[in-house]
This record gives sequence, C-alpha cells and structure tokens, in this order.
Amino acid sequence: MIFANIMQDNESLNSFFKKVLHKYRFVIMTDDSFEEKLSVKLSRLNVFSFLVFIIFICFFLMAILITYTPLKEFIPGKSTSQVKKELIALTIKSDSLTKTLQNRGVYLENITNIISGKKLITPQMSDTFRKKESDVFFEKSKDDSLLRVAVEREDRSSIIVQKNNRNDLIAFYSPIDGVITDKFDRKAKHFGVDLVAKEKTRISSVLEGTVIISDWTSETGYVIGIQHKNNYFSLYKHNSVLLKSVGDFVNASDHIAIIGNSGELSSGPHLHFELWHKGNPVNPENYISF
Repeated sequence: MIFANIMQDNESLNSFFKKVLHKYRFVIMTDDSFEEKLSVKLSRLNVFSFLVFIIFICFFLMAILITYTPLKEFIPGKSTSQVKKELIALTIKSDSLTKTLQNRGVYLENITNIISGKKLITPQMSDTFRKKESDVFFEKSKDDSLLRVAVEREDRSSIIVQKNNRNDLIAFYSPIDGVITDKFDRKAKHFGVDLVAKEKTRISSVLEGTVIISDWTSETGYVIGIQHKNNYFSLYKHNSVLLKSVGDFVNASDHIAIIGNSGELSSGPHLHFELWHKGNPVNPENYISF
C-alpha cells in the first residue's frame, strides 16, 4: 500500500515536470497571408522565469527612482528637502543666538566685576574662534622673513610718563606696523586712527589686560576691546578674525585679531584703533609710535 502511494506521488511529480517543461511554439504571422514572421519555442518555466525577471527589474528601477530622485519626497512620512534646509537654518540660528546670549551675559558680568573689583570670569574659547584661526593660512616667504628682521630691529614701543607719578611708566606697543590714513579728530567724532597694513596682518594688544568685548556689529564688523590697568581701554575694529574671546587675559604684544574689512563703515582693509583713558578718548599718536 505504501509502495503504491509512493509510485503514485512519483507519477504526479513527473507529470507536473512534464507540463512545466513542455515546449510551446509562439508564432507571429501576417493576418492576410498567414506568413510566419517570428517563431519562438517556450515552456511554462521559461514564461515564469521571464515574468520573475521583469518584476525584479521593475522593483529595482523603482527603488533607484525613489532613492535618487525627488520622488522620495512624495512618500508618506518623508520630509521635503526644503523643510530639511529650513530646519538646519533654524538650528544654526538658535545655536548662534544661544552663544550670543552667553557671551553677552559674560560681558555684562565682567563689566560688573571690573567696577566692583571682583575676579573676572574666564570662559573657554568657542569653537568658532578656533576654526576661524585655523582656517587662516600664513604663507612664509623670503620677503616676510626680511620684514620680520627689520621690524624687530625697530623700537616699536614708546614710554609715557604719568604726571601724577613719575615712577609709573607704561610701555605701549603698536598694534600693527602700518601707515596712518586717517588721524584722530574729536570734532569729527573720529575717536581713533585708521591704520593700513598688509593682508592677513596679525593685530597685537598694546598693553596687557582682559578682553571684555569680542563680538560682531553691523557697522564696525568684528570688534575686540581690552581693559588695561590705570583705566586704559583699547578698541580694535573692522577685523576679519578674532583670536581671543571675552574673559581671556592677554599680554602686551599678544596677537588678538587679524586685519580685515568687516562692517558697513569700512571702506577697505584696515584697522581702526581707539585708546580711551578714564572714559575719554585720547589721541593714540600721543602714546604710541606707529
């Protein structure tokens, strides 16, 4: 009985394979003369394989179209490229506003600490300043080396004797080695001097002190201000890059910025330098040998 069932199953399987592998002739002929134009022998297995191949090709092409064309934006749950761009822009703006608010808070607190004589807050330098400084490329050349030797031989500082105490001497360093194009004029409300120098020239601090301003404004561009001893305050405007942030302590001649042309009031690459004493602007040429 069992052997009979096995034989019957084998016959059914053989019959199935015969049907699948049985050849059929597919003929294309003319309607009027019945002339044979094309003839192809096909089996059911060939037809099934061809259909599976066509379906696979269709799915493959559809996947490519959805992945690499704008059609993917029409898939439910997928956001459009415009929405993604707006989200990225909003994220950048919110991050920038957060950093600005933090810097303003540190700036105001440091102003209060300076007035009250308390210790200044020293925040870590932001990644923005590090990236900007790292992006600047200073190419060395023979002319630069000769210029450096010539500058080092010059006396770049001047000694100012205070009237109140003749033993109190202050050495001011020149912020850059440049040419004065616009002088100090209190009547015209030009409370500083404009200095022109080579592109990518590094600006130095005229005295040691603490950075209390390191920000950007639409009129003066990148600005950095340093509070010095004896109620002196120096201000450097229109920079291209700021190398120090609020709360940093700098020594005299330390590099704090790079000359630039930022801000609406700037007409070309230069440094606008101001020196204030006890809240009043003074002529920098009376204190510094440029």
